[in-house]
Amino acid sequence: MASWVDLLASVTGAFFLYKWFNFQHTRAKLAHIPTLGSDWFILSYLDAWRFVFKGHFIIEEGYSKYKGQTFKVACHTTESGWLVVISGFEMVEDMRKAPADVLSFRGASLDLIQTRHTSPNNFKATPFHIPVVRSPLTRTFPGRFADVTDEIRVSCDDWFRAGYDWKAYPLHKTLIHVVCRTTNRLFVDLPLCKNPEYLNIQEMWTIQIAVAANLLCITPDWLKQIVGRLMPGHASEKRAKQILAPLIQKRLAKHVALGGNWEGKPNDLITWLIDNASPEDLNLDVINAKVMLINFASIHTTSLTSTNTLFDLAARPEYIAPLRAEIEEVVAAHGWTKDAMARLVKLDSFMKESSRLGGVATMAMRRKAYKDFVFSNGMVIPQGMSVCVASGPIQLDSDYYEDPMEFRGFRFVELRGKEAAGLESLQHQMVSLDPTYMLFGYGRNACPGRFFAVNEVKALLAHIILNYDFKIPGDSRVVPEPIWFSGGRNSNPTAEILFRKRK
Repeated sequence: MASWVDLLASVTGAFFLYKWFNFQHTRAKLAHIPTLGSDWFILSYLDAWRFVFKGHFIIEEGYSKYKGQTFKVACHTTESGWLVVISGFEMVEDMRKAPADVLSFRGASLDLIQTRHTSPNNFKATPFHIPVVRSPLTRTFPGRFADVTDEIRVSCDDWFRAGYDWKAYPLHKTLIHVVCRTTNRLFVDLPLCKNPEYLNIQEMWTIQIAVAANLLCITPDWLKQIVGRLMPGHASEKRAKQILAPLIQKRLAKHVALGGNWEGKPNDLITWLIDNASPEDLNLDVINAKVMLINFASIHTTSLTSTNTLFDLAARPEYIAPLRAEIEEVVAAHGWTKDAMARLVKLDSFMKESSRLGGVATMAMRRKAYKDFVFSNGMVIPQGMSVCVASGPIQLDSDYYEDPMEFRGFRFVELRGKEAAGLESLQHQMVSLDPTYMLFGYGRNACPGRFFAVNEVKALLAHIILNYDFKIPGDSRVVPEPIWFSGGRNSNPTAEILFRKRK
């Protein structure tokens, strides 16, 4: 027994000695960047845990103290244990222009999601899903928008079983179900998009990967492979492959036999992935993994944005009538089309204002330095370090927004009206990229699926606004408090909203 205790003590001691030497080396490389918190070994480790639960407050504090400059915080979700945070527009532009082999979006994502261990098939494959989302998905979804709106209507009927009396629903949980089904109507189409087991896997995998990634970030490197194999996400991915296999294998066989064009070729995500995969990636494991990954990216942001917007609207019922009037007028003239969604300028503004004040995270543009990177002001980000932008505080800064803490639902439609192009102006639309609004990032690595996501959210909210009355329980005007985790903003899964059919 004593020998096992001695061995455990030796291993633990060796591990902490290794961590200490690594910490000292990293601290020396970042000594020129101010630290928010402590840069001592044990205290910085405790600060990293504080960041898990208070990250948004820490970023806001750093922005207030070092606005326009750079600071660093202890963080579990980076390889180095530190996250460098910037805020000046000149530095943001430097990051935007940086080559991908110097400041890497993919490198930061691999660390954040721990892809090597949470989804090895995605880790080994090339990131060909990004151009698929940027081009075929964005180009094609307007032609299938009728399918999207049809699934929204049917899904809402199924999940909001509301009569003419008020009934409470956990809003975020319910909208996840609706968004998952609607999104997969475009991704895998009928009948699979209505398969309860398949949909449950996609919804749960999003949560499983997030939990596993955070656990693996605090796991010693030599244990990650073992711990990673125990994570439930692998079983979910395997089961999804069993469900998708007949569909994917049939498509692969036709692709090999008939090439890129054949009669009756479906217009969905699986087709787009197969058409754009390299020979090395053209197999069941990789196509399945990409379907999972794109669902992961789509479901979370879309459902959370819908939830936040609907809670903000329920807390401010004075906006409901003008939004309903706009939706009724536009749909009567243009139907439930992508073109109609572009004309819902008040709804677009309300959604953008909701995400400006709330959003999904207090940071954006996370990158990992594959080489030393020098900003135009001389600040150096050493190789191996991670850097991001303090997007949350920027979006609440009075230098960029008038009365930034006030919710003004039509703020952006008013700004569009002041432009020379009027309401046709692209500058203040939700999908536009701006260093003062980073829900979708900024630069070449901005979310490629934002055009589909924004139109899906608009269609979902427009349907709900037209067909239901809704309010926060107790006629409250207060939006339920979110749950923050490592700088990410999540809706409280138990927070309810009351629904009834419109009379």
